[in-house]
Amino acid sequence: MLWQGESAESQAALPSFRAGFKDVGYAEGDLIFEDRFWGSASRGSSERLDLMAKELVDLKCDVLVGVAVPSALALKRHTSTIPIVFVYNPNPTGSGLVKSLNHPGGNVTGVTQLNVDLASKRVELLRDTITGLSSVAMIWDPSPSIQFASRPELEDTRTAANQLGPLFEPFECSGPEGLEEAFLKASRFGAAILGNNHWIFLERKRIAELAIAGKLAVMGPASLMVEAGLLMSYGANWWTVARSAAPLVKKILAGEKPENIPVQQPTTFELVYNLKTAEAIGLQIPPIMLARATNVID
Repeated sequence: MLWQGESAESQAALPSFRAGFKDVGYAEGDLIFEDRFWGSASRGSSERLDLMAKELVDLKCDVLVGVAVPSALALKRHTSTIPIVFVYNPNPTGSGLVKSLNHPGGNVTGVTQLNVDLASKRVELLRDTITGLSSVAMIWDPSPSIQFASRPELEDTRTAANQLGPLFEPFECSGPEGLEEAFLKASRFGAAILGNNHWIFLERKRIAELAIAGKLAVMGPASLMVEAGLLMSYGANWWTVARSAAPLVKKILAGEKPENIPVQQPTTFELVYNLKTAEAIGLQIPPIMLARATNVID
């Protein structure tokens, strides 16, 4: 398994991944896991990512798992024969890892959280949460390596805002070093949407702190962002997505080829609020929205 992050301790989803293998019948010791952690989105990380991917491929494991898009792409660059399962990919076809969701082709299949398709719903939920919302900002990553996902999400969000009424403006942030400037610009708006990319989850506590300091209501792509202090999120449950990798790995170990295993898609989505954050930024969430929520963090 190839992870973004410095160590196992930085991976909140790791226990869910492991639990998924127990769900499908594997006992402790039935499988040997080789985990590699290539770091964060910072200078020099691409070289380390490539090194870690090659190291795993050279081990000739039975299955490779790429957690987040950069990991899966790096593994794919080094092998076209060893089966690869990706997890947390908002646009599998756009990333070039599969030909289609139903017929992946090649040596890759995986699990998507469908972030791109949820853009319009997030704008709608922000409007329903904040009475009189007149403007929405979006903090998004314009980096070429993630544009296959971030650009469609940006345009879908813009379209939704134009249809629903709020003034919309995006602000670029291509890495952790640009967060302060992006949040300073976004703080002039009534709310903000955090675009999906592969490094925001490692920076979630810092992002939440910036949002609270700027009294900014921010919508994130997953509940773990709300657990870290963001106001709200709408999307697939990332722990469930993590557990969904194990059945795919089991199919491959049983002899099925990735090209014939459809990409798994979530069927349920969660609306989550953080009441402490709402109080900190001076927002009263309408009772009807709290009643709609999947989870409310006190």
